Amino acid sequence: MLPLSCFGNLRPGRWCIYAILVGLILSSLLIPIDRFFFTLLLPLSNSSFGTLWAHSADFLGNGMVLLALAVLFCFSASSGRNSCRNKCMFQTVSAFVVAGLAGQLLKFIIGRPRPGTGLDSWAVKLFSTRNDFHSFPSGHAAGALVIALVLSHYFPRYRYMFMSFALFISLGRLVGQSHFLTDIAAGFLIALVSADMVVKGSLCVQPQMEPRLLTIKTNP
Repeated sequence: MLPLSCFGNLRPGRWCIYAILVGLILSSLLIPIDRFFFTLLLPLSNSSFGTLWAHSADFLGNGMVLLALAVLFCFSASSGRNSCRNKCMFQTVSAFVVAGLAGQLLKFIIGRPRPGTGLDSWAVKLFSTRNDFHSFPSGHAAGALVIALVLSHYFPRYRYMFMSFALFISLGRLVGQSHFLTDIAAGFLIALVSADMVVKGSLCVQPQMEPRLLTIKTNP
């Protein structure tokens, strides 16, 4: 499937990735995985570096910031590939909207408490409108990864940069005690499915698309 092209030569079946993420989430119902990682990261979370990381991830993972950066990158594609450039922007926005709507719906239905509330990680409050009970899934992780996946499809040369950026945001939300580990995993799962739905069947061939780079001509 197209979104998995971001992994380069490492292309396991998408169902294996889905199974791993779902397995992690389900196992957390019986094993205190989330609390373990929460406690493990406390020293980093309380450090100045961790605070800076968390604030940076919170800002960069904001939906408007993510979309602005993604559209800007798509728009930087060479003018000779206008049709694919436009499709890149359309699919990036579409995938982000799909992931965002799915994430918000699950947040409302499940009502999982955020780490900062001090409640048990699965002391859910169904159909909650309170932000303190909107931990699952992570919207920042879903939004960052779904954009990284779509852009990796159109700009494969920069896939590691996109994926690193998404990972920075996702882990920053973990360090900032805004989400549990399985909230991030659920966000990744939503991103994979959303990108798969939107990008599948694209008719454009992307490797030729590259951002414009400023070149300086020199005399030989």
